[in-house]
Amino acid sequence: MAKRVINRWFVTVKPVGMSWIRRQTRGFQTETEAKQFAKAMLSEGHNVTAGTMNPHQPKRRNITALELDQWIEEEA
Repeated sequence: MAKRVINRWFVTVKPVGMSWIRRQTRGFQTETEAKQFAKAMLSEGHNVTAGTMNPHQPKRRNITALELDQWIEEEA
C-alpha cells in the first residue's frame, strides 16, 4: 500500500494583473518547502499568501501578504 503524503502547509499565488479567480494553491509537507516556493513566487512579482492546512496542531497559522517577508526570514 502506498504511503499517503500529508501536506501541512499551503501557498496561494495570484499572478500579477489577474483576478483572484485565477489564483493557484499548492500544498507542501514542510514549512521550509513552502517558504522556498513563496520566496520564488515573490521574486517573480506575484501576490502570495500562505498558512497551515486545517487541522494543524498545535495552532493553525495564516500568513498574509504583509507578513510574508518576515515569515520567510524566520527559522523553520
